[in-house]
Amino acid sequence: MKIKPVLYDDYVILENVSPDDISIKDTFECGQCFRWEKLEDEGSYFGIAHGKRLVVQQTQTHIKMFCNKQDFSDIWNDYFDLRVDYDEIKEKLRKDDIMNKAISSSPGIRLLNQELFETTISFITSSNSNIKRITKNIKDLCRLLGEPISGGYYAFPTIKAVSEADICTINECKAGFRCDYIQSSAIMIKAMSESFDKKRYVKLGYDETKKELMKLKGVGHKVADCIILFSGISSSAFPTDVWVKRIMQDLYIKKDVSIDYVLKYGQEKFGNLAGYAQQYLFHYARSNTLKN
Repeated sequence: MKIKPVLYDDYVILENVSPDDISIKDTFECGQCFRWEKLEDEGSYFGIAHGKRLVVQQTQTHIKMFCNKQDFSDIWNDYFDLRVDYDEIKEKLRKDDIMNKAISSSPGIRLLNQELFETTISFITSSNSNIKRITKNIKDLCRLLGEPISGGYYAFPTIKAVSEADICTINECKAGFRCDYIQSSAIMIKAMSESFDKKRYVKLGYDETKKELMKLKGVGHKVADCIILFSGISSSAFPTDVWVKRIMQDLYIKKDVSIDYVLKYGQEKFGNLAGYAQQYLFHYARSNTLKN
């Protein structure tokens, strides 16, 4: 469906949108982002992106975003992928019976278009960790090196701030061995200058972008695919770890194979919709089939 935003001075309403169209809960809690937190108000979340704060509320009939018109047009419309027709994507993927069940389990998941440097550092931090710990590490890194914004919150730190920070300061975010990866990669990214750019990577394409990103310290196949997918560079990425390997083996492949095999299988099966398929399958497996 086409999303119809109605813009007011201090908020935006996405009309006639049910959780089956967009689920902010499933989108924020599926592991693709780490700066959104659930509020006490039912159906409400608070987050920070691009140095801006946002509260989002969802009911059964609409979504309300507390932002001005300019910020919605400049940031949130693209961030929430609102220009993309997800009904069309789901219709193509539903031709597969397993995917049909997965989509029906969580039809409102969307891929967020996050800022490239933030996504890179966040997923470097995610290595051998969990969502709760990653969220705390990123929050502390922002407090240590990010610019203050209203309400006592902090923007994600700039490339300059992280690359010029000493390791003792970065260590205070308590990300363990990943702190060295954070510092080293930020220094490399600063040296890359204007070549570290989302628009450039979109034009460069999935394969060449992945090769470049994997030169960064702490960026292997899975982290590179997460960066590519969750910063909006390419939906051909199919982030694959031990958990995704198990999902694909149980649901599709029906035998024990390598992670590299699963990555290639997922991309060949789902093509340029591989990233969307991975998110539906991941949520479906976590919620239903592979809990134990």
